[in-house]
Amino acid sequence: MNYLQLAILVYIIGMMTADFIILYYLLRRSIVNKKAIFFVSSVLLYMSVEALDLAYILFSHGSILIEPISLLIASIPIVISAMMKNSITRWREDKTSALTLALTIVADEIAMGYAYSEAFGPHINPIIDSVSNIAFGVMMLADAIFFLALSPRKIEELSLFTFASSMAFMPNIFFTFSAYTELVGSLIASIIMIVNIVTLYLIEFRKLTFNAQLLSISLGFFDFIMMLSLSIYATSKDLYIISISMIASMIWYFTLIFYRFKDIKIKLGLKYPLTFVIFINFAELTMGFGESVLGFRITNNLWIPSMSEKHMSSIHMLMWSPNTNPWWWIFPTDPWSMTLMGYKQAIMATHNILFAGFWASYMLIMMTTMMPFYVVMMGAEMSYLVYERFKTAKNSNIKTWAIAILVGIPLFVWLLPYYTPTYIFGMSGMLSHINPEFAPTLFSFTLSLLAIALASTLFGRRAYCNLVCMSAHMWTNIYYDQFKPKKSSKIWDYLRWISLGIMIIVFAYVFLIFLGIVKNPSIGTLQIPLLDFYGMFTLNYIWWFFFFLTPVFGTYACARQGWCGFGNFAGLFNKILFKIRADSVDTCKSCKTIQCEDACPVKIPIRTDVISKGYTNRISCIGCGDCVEACPYNNLEIIDIRNAFRSGKASTS
Repeated sequence: MNYLQLAILVYIIGMMTADFIILYYLLRRSIVNKKAIFFVSSVLLYMSVEALDLAYILFSHGSILIEPISLLIASIPIVISAMMKNSITRWREDKTSALTLALTIVADEIAMGYAYSEAFGPHINPIIDSVSNIAFGVMMLADAIFFLALSPRKIEELSLFTFASSMAFMPNIFFTFSAYTELVGSLIASIIMIVNIVTLYLIEFRKLTFNAQLLSISLGFFDFIMMLSLSIYATSKDLYIISISMIASMIWYFTLIFYRFKDIKIKLGLKYPLTFVIFINFAELTMGFGESVLGFRITNNLWIPSMSEKHMSSIHMLMWSPNTNPWWWIFPTDPWSMTLMGYKQAIMATHNILFAGFWASYMLIMMTTMMPFYVVMMGAEMSYLVYERFKTAKNSNIKTWAIAILVGIPLFVWLLPYYTPTYIFGMSGMLSHINPEFAPTLFSFTLSLLAIALASTLFGRRAYCNLVCMSAHMWTNIYYDQFKPKKSSKIWDYLRWISLGIMIIVFAYVFLIFLGIVKNPSIGTLQIPLLDFYGMFTLNYIWWFFFFLTPVFGTYACARQGWCGFGNFAGLFNKILFKIRADSVDTCKSCKTIQCEDACPVKIPIRTDVISKGYTNRISCIGCGDCVEACPYNNLEIIDIRNAFRSGKASTS
């Protein structure tokens, strides 16, 4: 490091210190003269342009004539203030004052980032240089800590903190570092982003005010924008879009920090949660996609260093991560390469661009949502929301089952599919690309069906729908639980059997494939692996679409509308041991509220069933237990195999 580089570092540290001192005193005063805001803005701009000029002159050998021009520009706020009348204002409630200060701070930090990049690199273009360097990351993290320390301890402040600090670890920040550092940084950014998304869910659920809804929806939107730019960076190494998205996110972050929107009560309605869920789901999907692509490419380049990048790019189109890559379990393949490969295969096989577009969208959603990183990310977010529901649950049975959901998802959705070839409804069939031992066989296929049948016999459909399927996390939690449908339709009872019939036909055909009697179907020359396609299309593609629009379709659309044939198959075994039983039928007869049916996400006519036979055990029942908890008379209970053991103990004693 030479003297000029050291001087720039000292100047940047001095600027940051001055910024924090000025903002500290300003934030402690809610009422100030409006002229003071513009004066402070000019002071900050003077420091900014001085940093730009010094870096430009010293390291790019620019003309010193830039100084008077930039100083004139920085004087604009002071000139405006001189033309103003003296007026005392609550500056954080004044749009002009707050936005002026927000834009000034953003310009200040971009200037510091530019000064650092001129001294240390990179040298690509001014926008990329200003944002894609470690100094910018340090500044964003320092800002996040500073404003959190000065803020009241509210969940909104934690959300803003995690939003800003996630930018400090985006992969472009470490562009000039090693690829491994870049990957670790992006993983840290994603972990912080996961916490941020959880806080947004909680704000959206708890705070029915315009201010809170604006914060959660807008940060959800900018989370999506940043994760989309991460995905573009992962697939193309484009630094421009990720830099622009971070600058836009900075502007909005400082706007939310400085300006206090009117905190008025609002009605939740549909538009707020629907807009929020759309942005958050796009953010989650693009995060899972971007991290999976980036992780796959970086780790395979690290662990197969002898191959050139050009050679590796062709390998990405053909290979999954080999077992020799210690990261294969979290980044087994590249969703983008698999999507492109699927599109090209569909075009070549059918020469139909519409089918190829559908096939590419199917591959994109399927490959992203089945990636371990996406599963772990969504599991972490939804686990906390399930835990929040666990804390509020009053019924001990519901609390116990909430714990079972928390344990079941990582076990049945992520861990088991990787380490046993007998579990075929998950990653195992797809992982046969890596290891032939994971390829499904007639034995493993039959064993999986028998295991689900046995578990559903003992514990009802919830053994599948609330343990093996991720719907338990996605819909049985503190946030999504509020979107239970108001009513259902008898038409679903008929369509349910059509869906089950399709599943039986598919599975029968798969048995014939295993026996070598028939082959997988094909469209043109494109062979469709039937078992994988049915499972992934149902559980990843269709299910994700309905989850995406939960505020419209309600929770457990898969069970209520019956389009999940495998769930219907599991539901058949509700008829054996599992039921929701009433202690007193007379209590149900005299009940006026019927809260059990209001709480049921599938909209089963529980009261009608109980009055006619003392219990309900329809195949559509997912065993969530919401009806049991909602009953104001504590009159309902869940009956399954455990009751037989309790009865045995009681009779023994």
